[in-house]
Amino acid sequence: MNQNLPLSILCLVFFTTSSAQTHRLTGKITNSKMEPLAFASVSVKGTSLSMLSREDGTYEFLLDEGEYQVGVTMVGYHSQIITLVIHKATVQHFILEADEKSLDEVVVKGRWKDRSEEVIREVIKRKEALLTAAGDYSCVVYIKATQQDSTPPSRKKKQLPDSVRARSPGAAFQGMAMAEISLRYDQGSNGRYKEERMGVTRRGNPESLFYQSVSEGDFNLYRNLLQSRVLSEVPFVSPVSYSGLIAYRYKMQKIETINRRKVYTISYRPAALSNTAMTGELKVEDSTWAILEARFTLPSYHVAEYDRFEVIQQYNLVNNKAWLITRQEFNYFSAHGKGKLSGTTIASYQQFELNKQFAPRYFGPEVSATAQEAYERDSSFWNQTRTEPLTIKEVQFIRYKDSIQRVVTSKPYLDSIDRVTNTVTWKKILFAGQNFYFRPRERMWSLPSLVTLFQPLQPGGFRISPTVFYNRVPDSRKVITIFGNISYGFRNKDLNGSLNFYRLYNPFNRGYYTLKLNRDFDFIYSGDAWINMIKRNNIYLDNAVGVGHGLELWNGLYLHTSLDMALRRSISNYKTGSLIDSLFGEILDDNQAVAFDPYNALYGKIQIDYTPAQQYIREPREKIILGSHWPTFYMLWRKGIAGPFNSKVDFDYIENGIRQELKLGTAGISKYHFRTGTFLNRRDLRLVDYQFQRRGDPILFLNPQEAFQSLDSTFPVFKRFYQLNYLHEFNGSIVNKIPVLKKIQLREVAGGGFLYAPERNLRYAEVFAGVERVFKVPFYPLIKFKLGAYVVGSVANQFKNPVQFKIGIMTWDRKRNKWL
Repeated sequence: MNQNLPLSILCLVFFTTSSAQTHRLTGKITNSKMEPLAFASVSVKGTSLSMLSREDGTYEFLLDEGEYQVGVTMVGYHSQIITLVIHKATVQHFILEADEKSLDEVVVKGRWKDRSEEVIREVIKRKEALLTAAGDYSCVVYIKATQQDSTPPSRKKKQLPDSVRARSPGAAFQGMAMAEISLRYDQGSNGRYKEERMGVTRRGNPESLFYQSVSEGDFNLYRNLLQSRVLSEVPFVSPVSYSGLIAYRYKMQKIETINRRKVYTISYRPAALSNTAMTGELKVEDSTWAILEARFTLPSYHVAEYDRFEVIQQYNLVNNKAWLITRQEFNYFSAHGKGKLSGTTIASYQQFELNKQFAPRYFGPEVSATAQEAYERDSSFWNQTRTEPLTIKEVQFIRYKDSIQRVVTSKPYLDSIDRVTNTVTWKKILFAGQNFYFRPRERMWSLPSLVTLFQPLQPGGFRISPTVFYNRVPDSRKVITIFGNISYGFRNKDLNGSLNFYRLYNPFNRGYYTLKLNRDFDFIYSGDAWINMIKRNNIYLDNAVGVGHGLELWNGLYLHTSLDMALRRSISNYKTGSLIDSLFGEILDDNQAVAFDPYNALYGKIQIDYTPAQQYIREPREKIILGSHWPTFYMLWRKGIAGPFNSKVDFDYIENGIRQELKLGTAGISKYHFRTGTFLNRRDLRLVDYQFQRRGDPILFLNPQEAFQSLDSTFPVFKRFYQLNYLHEFNGSIVNKIPVLKKIQLREVAGGGFLYAPERNLRYAEVFAGVERVFKVPFYPLIKFKLGAYVVGSVANQFKNPVQFKIGIMTWDRKRNKWL
């Protein structure tokens, strides 16, 4: 009874809300540029209902049926009142027009007047004109990024004497990296942009250097929100915005006269209500009310990779027309124990062309392009292009790396490296594995270590499985990969094996083809819960040959096809080991292999994925996808082909779906995945080809975009099913408004899902909520993971589930800049 009490309360709240004659009124408040307005006051006249709009500009009320007057007010805008008749769920947006008179208010604190907020209001009043004065424009950007990694090695090595280390020419440059980029940047209206990188040079390990492309972030304080696709999943509120008047607390630090004009230095810090506010100061010139300089730090809570990230900016009057950023400096570091990774990036902007006319279709999905020639620029190019002087250490580092480069690319040195790689040692044989590299043809062969040969937890008991791996990555990036293995089972004296071939023939459009030969154990349902993956009734013997192909037909449209021929056999007559039963016997039921008559199966698969308006970066030999504001639509067709090669299967399965990640500004990120599928033909459908709905995992929190957390069992679906999964990551937009919880640095998530499956006449719904916290991996300051605790509640018409508690873990993917 106590176990079901929380679920009973959940259901009571749900049905009470559904049965009452109340309806949801929602909407969004924006300015005339459709930018969200946070902290606007929204009230329902004649009632006690009122609220401040959220940081993404949204609001929400629950109202009884009837007629209401809803009003919106905000400093700097004309108020609005709209009469609404509520008899169903209603969406009402508000677009507020600017009211410059309301910005003339004076803020008086105590017995003296602090002019800081008054100055900020003057900047806000004129920032639209300051932003549009340049029109569409172009400029040349020079970027210099340096980084120093002092993280100690994970294992101790014999230390050299200090005198020896001091004489080592490369001692001062250990862990140092540097990059220089020269590019032309074009800025259009409505946030459109394009860059062409004309020169790129990198030394050391430049992977974690920040701001090697202008596309990595827009930190212009004149915009309402500052965004960086590589730093944070949420934007930051500008202190020079209407929302900033509520999100920040301002203080006048200094008033000075420079060139006969007053310059105000104003500091700002987050107010209690804001979750995405920064800390810093800016200088504003009197009369023009233009920003001259700015310095601010981003909240480390939202910057996954770094412990501290600082931005320093200079604004100048360009061509006597527009105030634009002419220099930016980014300083960042991440520390752990005795190690520290720190870096500085400087970007200078020159040669502006204002009010430029671009061709109608100039700005498209390609936001950045780099030709091969950009990577081949010589020193004379950089001597002419470089607008920021190099430090003495940077000059020495360049000379050192260039001299080292001449050595490490020489044939004698490369031959010596290859000899070390190809030398057979006991350590490689036992633990690390043995590699053989043939440089002239860029071929790598890899053999396994002895400890990886043994496989004790196989269905037929103990097996030994040697493998071989071949990889070739030429300069053209047309990769060839071959993987093969042979597996011998001692209990059943059987021999299995596989051979897989992969060829990437079009690196830019990801064109590839595959070939596989296989005789091995396979899963009847490979996506099942872990508790079912170790059961023998989920395993059969697969003898198969298959081919596959994939290609991006045009931007955002992908086609994947495959054709497989399989000779499927049951393992019910196999002698089995007892190790799994002894370890998990108490929780494993029906742990016997499924018996079926052997048969042949020829089947194909076609999948089409389309993401409209997909933005990307063009590199000489690859395409880097940035994403799109549109969802991804996909269609999957699986077909069993009867007849050829004595194939018995005959079925058609169709699935359609739509998935999207919605970045809702400071309110967080929403992700949803809707899919529906059905078998159009089931003339001969075998168990291996069923479409399954997987059960929830005990203890572990699954990927909420792919599976349900509390589904009671794994079962097949044959008729059309409908499935929706939803997740929202608040990124602290709720708990960070509570001072005590803000210090703990928790992140809240919530979501749910719905499933309708006709086979069981099942209608299932679940909701979940949880908190997560970010932790560092020891000795690796840039690697972080999130540990979460979640509570899951569900309702269904065919079974009852208690409220469950689960844990989950995610890691930060630095390449994709998201949690996975």
